Amino acid sequence: MNVAIVHYHLGPGGVTRVIESASQALTAAGIKHAILTGDPQPSGWGVSTQTVVRAYRPEHRHIPGLGYLTAPGALTVEILTESLRAAATESLGGPPDIWHFHNHSLGKNCLIPYVIARLAREGERLVLQIHDLAEQGRPANYQLIANCRTLYPFSPRIRYAFINSRDLRIFTAAGLPPENAGLLPNPVTTPSSPLTAPRSPILFAPIRGIRRKNLGELVLLSALAPPGTRVAVSRAPRDPAALPVHETWRKFTCKHRLPIEFNVVDRFAPAAGAATTFESWLAHASHIVTTSVSEGFGLPFLEAAALGKPLIGRNLPHLAAEHAAHGIRAGRLYDRLLVSVDWSDLPILRDHLTTDLERNYRDYRRPLSQETIDATLAALVRDGYLDFGNLPEPLQQGIIERLADPANRRILLIEIDGETQPAEDWLAAVIADRTPTATPAQLAPYSPAEYQKSLIALYAQLASQPTDPVRHLPAGEILTAHLAPGSFHFLLSSLKPAAGPPKSYRAVIFDIYGTLLVAPPGGVKPDPLADPFLREILRQLGHVPPVSPSTDLHAAVLRHHSAAGVPFPEVDLRALWREILSLEPGTDTSPLVEALEAAWHPATPMPGAESFIQRLSRSGISLGLLSNAQSNTLASLGGVAELFAPELTLLSYQHGIAKPAPELFQMLSDRLVGRGITSAETLFIGNDPLQDIIPAAAAGFQTALFTGHPDSRRPGECQPDHTFQHWSELIALF
Repeated sequence: MNVAIVHYHLGPGGVTRVIESASQALTAAGIKHAILTGDPQPSGWGVSTQTVVRAYRPEHRHIPGLGYLTAPGALTVEILTESLRAAATESLGGPPDIWHFHNHSLGKNCLIPYVIARLAREGERLVLQIHDLAEQGRPANYQLIANCRTLYPFSPRIRYAFINSRDLRIFTAAGLPPENAGLLPNPVTTPSSPLTAPRSPILFAPIRGIRRKNLGELVLLSALAPPGTRVAVSRAPRDPAALPVHETWRKFTCKHRLPIEFNVVDRFAPAAGAATTFESWLAHASHIVTTSVSEGFGLPFLEAAALGKPLIGRNLPHLAAEHAAHGIRAGRLYDRLLVSVDWSDLPILRDHLTTDLERNYRDYRRPLSQETIDATLAALVRDGYLDFGNLPEPLQQGIIERLADPANRRILLIEIDGETQPAEDWLAAVIADRTPTATPAQLAPYSPAEYQKSLIALYAQLASQPTDPVRHLPAGEILTAHLAPGSFHFLLSSLKPAAGPPKSYRAVIFDIYGTLLVAPPGGVKPDPLADPFLREILRQLGHVPPVSPSTDLHAAVLRHHSAAGVPFPEVDLRALWREILSLEPGTDTSPLVEALEAAWHPATPMPGAESFIQRLSRSGISLGLLSNAQSNTLASLGGVAELFAPELTLLSYQHGIAKPAPELFQMLSDRLVGRGITSAETLFIGNDPLQDIIPAAAAGFQTALFTGHPDSRRPGECQPDHTFQHWSELIALF
């Protein structure tokens, strides 16, 4: 059997260590394999927590275009696929029987999902190993896979290998047949003898300091720890985009003189005369500490037991369930670190939440509703408390600064299995206890031998499968499973772009008639030509029509306008028809209005508007309507109507006033504030200089005047921020 193992790189990290373990297992079993990556010279190959002496190193091939790739340039799916095939065949002396891809759907290479789809169509046997998902807390990555409808192929010749049961359940719930999926937990190597620790407490976090590792909580623990305790974070992020968060926390701790050090490996020694290596820090650590809010496998949880070190910190329920199935209690862990809502300004929290959700949903290309914002905020607040680990960094820093007052130190609580106690007391107790909660002997289910057995069985099963048509999971269902309000996490959100111009607009509000719907100017007036068909419609609906329905309606409008007592009055046609037809108060005349207006004032969609609205909705921008309109208007918009936020939809008939009344625009501004959006961050699009552009600009909105249809042009002078004829002209603004 020949196996080709494919990954973007072999830099230091968890996936590289898994590939290394797989290579050792295959070598021991006599299975020929090659490793194909985008690395010209792998930097992490052979580097692991323990020093590994290897007698055999399989051939590594560098494939141009296989590394992280956001834009293909001249490279095509066909060229990359054939490069992989040629390299694998040359290395193995023949084509591979099995292709083993790691993280094909992570959104790191824009071509890889399509390479997978092509290999699947051509009947190749594929193992698709999922370590991490773009759908789970990596919104920026999702951009590279959002349009791929063949992202998750399945057939008898394709096996998905998951490192935890949570991801397995999500995929099978989305339609992946159970026989095409299984668990392949990472192996854990146990050293020949447990490492010992010195007397002084050192809490060592064996991580790269990226955002999801929850650096703020490590800083908080350092502030609460007993005197003499040191906290150390092993390395800084490799990704330049992740470095600002790391540096912000490093500078914060220096300013407040907290006992925590960052990026210690190969820079500082854990003790006088000790080496600065990763292994030296592990040896001198009294405890392994974890505050991560998201892990696929959570290797530090099990490695602490392998090293004979106690583990403390934040629990991750899906990992705890995996460990408990094998009788393992990985560490002394808390479920939540509780902060009273009194310590956090909820309006500010809501502003942070709204901004983050908008950015996330924009990257995930999903519409964001007010209901989602409200439900997410409700999920963050439980029994009057917030979880410190699920707060944005500025709020975390404010809470840590309050700990300078000794009276505040005991207010923070940790929660374990529903029971709470002061976090300071808990931390002192677990630091004083040097006994691990799990032993190396309990790690047998995660041993290299068990891993080898599972891996070879997976390959053998796949090798015997016949060809069969390839189907595909609905990729959107995987994303939906991760977008539930209770799943939101600030530390798994998109960061504000550090470079380039910011997104100018967080909301877009549209006028309707002449902008989204083609409709000639006019209104209600006597119309003898319309009266015959208006009377017929009224008869069909069971009413006795007046001689001239149009004249009677016009007279009713004038009466109501005269009695309104406001500068820009508006009527509700439903009420006027009840009056004209002498119907009982409360009679539903909505169907009548819809039928009459469809016949008398027919409106059709403005060309190009619907696709523009759908594009904005997928980007997560808040959408709304402000228009002189009636109860039938939303139905005229068709399916696109559901993309507008209800609380940002203001139609004149609902309020008894019409544009250009300043009150309508102020009402809209107030409702946008509820989403944390200012008028200056909102673009108002209309076709009427006097009723749309001038009052919108006076209310502080940015404006765009639409002039792209003969029936849209209205008289009046104005100075819009943008003037456009084709909807595609606005795309550059977003």
